[in-house]
Amino acid sequence: MNQDHAGLPLAGIRVLDFTHAAAGPYATMLLADLGAEVIKIEKPGRGDGARFMGEPMLGPRESDYYVSLNRNKRNLLLDLRTPQGRDLALDLAGKCDVVMENFRPGVMDRLGLGYADISARRPGIVYGSISAFGATGPMSGRPANDIIMQAVSGLMGVTGEQGGGPVRIGAPLTDFATGLFCLSGVLAALLARDRHPEGQHVEVAMLDASIAMMANYVPSVVALGKRVPRLGRAHAQIVPYQAFECSDGTYVMVGAFTNGFWRRLCEAVGQPGWIDDERFASNVGRLAHREELLPPLCAIFRQRTREEWQAVLDEADVPNSPVLELDETLRLDQITHNHTVQDVGTVGQPCPTARCPVHSDGWPSVAAAMPPRMGEHSAEVLRDLLGKSEAEIGELVAAGVTDVLETSGAGT
Repeated sequence: MNQDHAGLPLAGIRVLDFTHAAAGPYATMLLADLGAEVIKIEKPGRGDGARFMGEPMLGPRESDYYVSLNRNKRNLLLDLRTPQGRDLALDLAGKCDVVMENFRPGVMDRLGLGYADISARRPGIVYGSISAFGATGPMSGRPANDIIMQAVSGLMGVTGEQGGGPVRIGAPLTDFATGLFCLSGVLAALLARDRHPEGQHVEVAMLDASIAMMANYVPSVVALGKRVPRLGRAHAQIVPYQAFECSDGTYVMVGAFTNGFWRRLCEAVGQPGWIDDERFASNVGRLAHREELLPPLCAIFRQRTREEWQAVLDEADVPNSPVLELDETLRLDQITHNHTVQDVGTVGQPCPTARCPVHSDGWPSVAAAMPPRMGEHSAEVLRDLLGKSEAEIGELVAAGVTDVLETSGAGT
């Protein structure tokens, strides 16, 4: 156990991490942030495909995409297709509390590393599996990633300008939401170990996680046959709850999501008569008369700059915000105050990443460790956890079962 993590809530928990790409590594990174020892398994010579997504950051095999999802982990290269690689993975699983994977259904079983295989070796294991569509069913074997899932789940279908086509959400939302759901399931399973000493298999499908993020739409779509329209900067269930263009070409977001906020907004924009207008007296009415309300409201907002409107809305206590580009957001004083961005690079090679947002007064704040290079911890994991000698490690390297990071830079 990393002594720096001794006071963290998951200190003493060891995780064997077979995940790759985004959803799984995001979940295991958060486990590591909370103090778990995470051992990331990658294939020799190739590694996690995320190493090559995005822009090179710390080296040719450490892209910004990979770096952002793999801090605080150790790395071991194993060829799981070889009997020796599989056996070493099983031996390691026997010393772990959690196993995580996000391969297509059936892959881990074929490798001899499925839940049944590992729970036989390590009774009480918490085994987390992430799949695209689920372990069984007509779509279970299909490959998918975030953009595919945004499309098939309906997320893309409800996103876009009115009258326009569907638009992908800019962040890999289905990846990260699936990782968070899996994380919550794994933490719940760890909490329940006293009641479930036999262990548990926690499974999350990206499709299910994506639908869960649209829970507010499901009742009316299923029961009433509604179709959620694309409304651009507006909301399908609340009016007014959208961004308005201002006189300087910028946008201010207004969230009048209660009747109280609506009444304050009416006073703030100089339209007190709307308060008693039966068409707009309730959100149901405002939804029904959206086309009558929004054009004059949009025209009013185009009369002042965003800064002017923010002052007016703040004074009226109406929820509002400027619509910012990401680079503008990352320069906010609040971002600096919250230490939202954390550097995991080295001297002369900075690498800012988004910090774990979970904090508590019950555990210390610790510096993040750099994401591991390929094979960086192969030798020490095999030596310290499985008792392999230097000669035995050399034989495994020669056989192609594993690889180690050479000080000369090989493997980076």
